[in-house]
Amino acid sequence: MILALVIGGPLIAQLWTQPLSQESLTKAGHGVLFVLFAPGLQGSRLLSVMLTAVLCSVSLTDLPSVNHTLHIADALEVLALLLCAVLLMIPAHASLPKDNAP
Repeated sequence: MILALVIGGPLIAQLWTQPLSQESLTKAGHGVLFVLFAPGLQGSRLLSVMLTAVLCSVSLTDLPSVNHTLHIADALEVLALLLCAVLLMIPAHASLPKDNAP
């Protein structure tokens, strides 16, 4: 959850440091989605994890382009995507506490 907020906050805050353009508004909208998905990542449901993984994977298509400059948000999105992938591969029954009481 904190990682999603750390990604989304600066993407929204860049509106105050850059001139308004279609690219800056798109990045801010991307940040808003991260902030909206963050509370859902606190729970035990997988929908927010899947949606966050999809949101992170959208930005992966821009990374190999030649004119793309890397930012800290790009590295954090890759980290979030890897974390979401690991969480999605863990079986659901492995996260449930086992009751050993007689």
